[in-house]
Amino acid sequence: MNTKIRFAGLAAMLTLAIMASASPMWGQQLNARKDKTINGVQAELRGNFRVKGGSTRLNSELDNINIPVGTKVAFCLLQNGVKTLLGVGQVAMVAGVPTAVVELNTNDGDTVPTVLAGDVLQARQKKIAPFKTAPNCGSALLLSAAFQ
Repeated sequence: MNTKIRFAGLAAMLTLAIMASASPMWGQQLNARKDKTINGVQAELRGNFRVKGGSTRLNSELDNINIPVGTKVAFCLLQNGVKTLLGVGQVAMVAGVPTAVVELNTNDGDTVPTVLAGDVLQARQKKIAPFKTAPNCGSALLLSAAFQ
Protein backbone atom coordinates (compact mmCIF):
# COMPACT_ATOMS: atom_id res chain seq x y z
CA MET A 1 0.00 0.00 0.00
CA ASN A 2 2.80 2.44 0.96
CA THR A 3 4.60 1.69 -2.32
CA LYS A 4 1.44 2.47 -4.31
CA ILE A 5 1.07 5.84 -2.56
CA ARG A 6 4.70 6.70 -3.27
CA PHE A 7 4.31 5.67 -6.90
CA ALA A 8 1.13 7.74 -7.27
CA GLY A 9 2.86 10.76 -5.71
CA LEU A 10 5.85 10.37 -8.02
CA ALA A 11 3.56 10.03 -11.05
CA ALA A 12 1.66 13.19 -10.04
CA MET A 13 4.89 15.16 -9.62
CA LEU A 14 6.20 13.93 -12.97
CA THR A 15 2.93 14.90 -14.68
CA LEU A 16 3.09 18.40 -13.17
CA ALA A 17 6.71 18.81 -14.25
CA ILE A 18 5.89 17.80 -17.83
CA MET A 19 2.87 20.12 -17.96
CA ALA A 20 4.90 23.02 -16.57
CA SER A 21 7.68 22.59 -19.11
CA ALA A 22 5.20 22.42 -21.99
CA SER A 23 3.05 25.33 -20.83
CA PRO A 24 3.65 28.71 -22.48
CA MET A 25 2.46 30.37 -19.26
CA TRP A 26 5.83 29.61 -17.67
CA GLY A 27 7.75 31.30 -20.50
CA GLN A 28 11.39 32.21 -20.60
CA GLN A 29 13.58 35.09 -19.51
CA LEU A 30 17.05 36.28 -20.53
CA ASN A 31 19.04 39.17 -19.09
CA ALA A 32 22.00 41.23 -20.25
CA ARG A 33 24.05 43.52 -17.99
CA LYS A 34 27.38 45.32 -18.32
CA ASP A 35 29.08 48.26 -16.60
CA LYS A 36 31.67 50.53 -18.20
CA THR A 37 33.22 53.88 -17.37
CA ILE A 38 32.13 56.41 -20.00
CA ASN A 39 33.33 60.03 -19.73
CA GLY A 40 34.55 59.36 -16.18
CA VAL A 41 31.26 57.92 -14.88
CA GLN A 42 30.28 54.25 -14.38
CA ALA A 43 27.40 53.62 -16.84
CA GLU A 44 25.27 50.46 -16.83
CA LEU A 45 23.56 48.76 -19.79
CA ARG A 46 20.72 46.38 -18.95
CA GLY A 47 18.45 44.29 -21.11
CA ASN A 48 15.55 42.02 -20.21
CA PHE A 49 13.80 39.68 -22.66
CA ARG A 50 10.71 37.90 -21.38
CA VAL A 51 8.15 35.58 -22.97
CA LYS A 52 5.14 34.71 -20.83
CA GLY A 53 1.88 33.38 -22.17
CA GLY A 54 1.07 35.23 -25.38
CA SER A 55 3.17 38.25 -24.42
CA THR A 56 6.76 39.04 -25.39
CA ARG A 57 8.72 41.96 -23.96
CA LEU A 58 12.21 43.39 -24.53
CA ASN A 59 13.46 46.25 -22.36
CA SER A 60 16.75 48.06 -23.01
CA GLU A 61 18.12 50.61 -20.55
CA LEU A 62 21.31 52.64 -20.29
CA ASP A 63 21.69 54.15 -16.80
CA ASN A 64 24.05 56.76 -15.38
CA ILE A 65 25.26 57.80 -18.81
CA ASN A 66 27.43 60.90 -18.77
CA ILE A 67 26.03 62.57 -21.89
CA PRO A 68 23.58 65.50 -21.96
CA VAL A 69 19.87 65.12 -21.21
CA GLY A 70 17.97 65.05 -24.50
CA THR A 71 20.72 63.18 -26.37
CA LYS A 72 19.40 60.23 -28.37
CA VAL A 73 20.85 56.72 -27.90
CA ALA A 74 20.27 53.86 -30.36
CA PHE A 75 19.65 50.39 -28.91
CA CYS A 76 20.58 47.55 -31.26
CA LEU A 77 20.47 43.76 -31.09
CA LEU A 78 23.38 41.82 -32.59
CA GLN A 79 22.32 38.33 -33.71
CA ASN A 80 24.61 36.11 -35.81
CA GLY A 81 26.62 39.12 -37.00
CA VAL A 82 23.53 41.14 -38.00
CA LYS A 83 22.59 44.34 -36.14
CA THR A 84 18.91 45.25 -35.79
CA LEU A 85 17.74 48.63 -34.50
CA LEU A 86 15.40 48.07 -31.54
CA GLY A 87 14.67 51.75 -31.11
CA VAL A 88 16.09 55.10 -30.09
CA GLY A 89 15.76 56.35 -26.53
CA GLN A 90 16.39 59.86 -25.32
CA VAL A 91 18.47 60.57 -22.21
CA ALA A 92 16.20 61.84 -19.43
CA MET A 93 16.62 62.22 -15.69
CA VAL A 94 14.93 59.32 -13.87
CA ALA A 95 15.13 59.66 -10.08
CA GLY A 96 18.15 61.92 -10.55
CA VAL A 97 19.96 59.46 -12.85
CA PRO A 98 20.50 60.17 -16.57
CA THR A 99 18.83 57.25 -18.34
CA ALA A 100 17.89 56.22 -21.90
CA VAL A 101 15.24 53.53 -22.38
CA VAL A 102 13.55 51.57 -25.18
CA GLU A 103 10.71 49.22 -24.23
CA LEU A 104 9.08 46.85 -26.71
CA ASN A 105 5.98 44.83 -25.80
CA THR A 106 3.68 42.78 -28.03
CA ASN A 107 0.78 43.83 -25.76
CA ASP A 108 1.38 47.40 -26.97
CA GLY A 109 1.44 46.32 -30.64
CA ASP A 110 5.24 46.38 -30.89
CA THR A 111 7.21 43.89 -32.96
CA VAL A 112 9.58 42.17 -30.54
CA PRO A 113 12.45 40.08 -31.93
CA THR A 114 13.14 36.67 -30.43
CA VAL A 115 16.28 36.88 -28.29
CA LEU A 116 18.53 33.89 -27.67
CA ALA A 117 21.34 33.38 -25.18
CA GLY A 118 24.50 34.87 -26.67
CA ASP A 119 22.70 37.64 -28.58
CA VAL A 120 24.20 41.04 -27.77
CA LEU A 121 22.43 44.25 -26.73
CA GLN A 122 24.23 47.41 -27.84
CA ALA A 123 23.87 51.10 -26.92
CA ARG A 124 25.20 53.42 -29.65
CA GLN A 125 26.03 57.14 -29.73
CA LYS A 126 29.18 59.27 -29.74
CA LYS A 127 30.79 59.86 -26.33
CA ILE A 128 31.50 63.55 -26.96
CA ALA A 129 29.84 66.43 -28.80
CA PRO A 130 28.74 66.90 -31.45
CA PHE A 131 26.29 64.06 -30.77
CA LYS A 132 24.42 62.30 -33.57
CA THR A 133 20.84 63.55 -33.89
CA ALA A 134 19.71 60.24 -35.41
CA PRO A 135 21.97 57.48 -34.02
CA ASN A 136 21.65 54.02 -35.53
CA CYS A 137 23.39 50.64 -35.46
CA GLY A 138 26.34 52.10 -37.38
CA SER A 139 26.97 54.79 -34.75
CA ALA A 140 29.82 54.57 -32.24
CA LEU A 141 29.43 51.80 -29.65
CA LEU A 142 29.01 53.04 -26.08
CA LEU A 143 28.42 49.71 -24.37
CA SER A 144 27.37 46.13 -25.17
CA ALA A 145 26.17 43.17 -23.10
CA ALA A 146 25.38 39.55 -24.00
CA PHE A 147 22.05 37.99 -23.06
CA GLN A 148 22.25 34.98 -20.73
